[in-house]
Amino acid sequence: MSTTAPTSLRRRVRALNRRLEKEYGSPEKPRIDPLDELMLTILSQNTSDTNRDSAHESLRRRFDDWDEVRTAPRGELEDAIKSAGLWQQKARTMQETLEALHAERGELDLSQLNEMSDEEAIDYLTGFRGVGVKTAACVLCFALGRPYMPVDTHVHRTTRRLGLIPEDASAVQAHSILNDDSVVPPELRFAFHIQLIRHGRAVCRAGRPDCESCVIEDLCPKIGV
Repeated sequence: MSTTAPTSLRRRVRALNRRLEKEYGSPEKPRIDPLDELMLTILSQNTSDTNRDSAHESLRRRFDDWDEVRTAPRGELEDAIKSAGLWQQKARTMQETLEALHAERGELDLSQLNEMSDEEAIDYLTGFRGVGVKTAACVLCFALGRPYMPVDTHVHRTTRRLGLIPEDASAVQAHSILNDDSVVPPELRFAFHIQLIRHGRAVCRAGRPDCESCVIEDLCPKIGV
């Protein structure tokens, strides 16, 4: 963890978020059904939003509901989600998760998450094979309205360069650090998550970050750049 004092870290995060909000605008927070968000996030793993959305549209055309997805022949589901990439792995994860949930509850419903703490919900969701911390965090953030910050590849990269997490921190370690009140205030976690994704795609790219046009260049130590 950074040796920067907690108050300084929080102050930096607030300053970064203000600057990014001025550049990209305030994000609107959606409220999505937990099961829809879980399936959508599984589709989004290691692919672009465009490919994910294409696969999701294909699913909606092929199947009426998640129960039909659960009972569909595996090959039919794989064909429906090919545009998302890694379709065999994702089809297996989706069907095994749906089957396990149905076996446990007799229905496809994740409303029980509302009664769980953040830690309990993360533990429960990651208990499904193929569901990692980032996927679980997206359910908390976008479906449950919790102040929980998912860490995707853009957030991981930008927070490392900004010195908010150690340079060698794994994605799982980054989740723990960035969801600590001493680093990112709870009320900023959703917005900061979205702003870092926007900035990571537009400017702080993996291969060639455009530091010259970066609106937070003066606040960034450029670690690893």
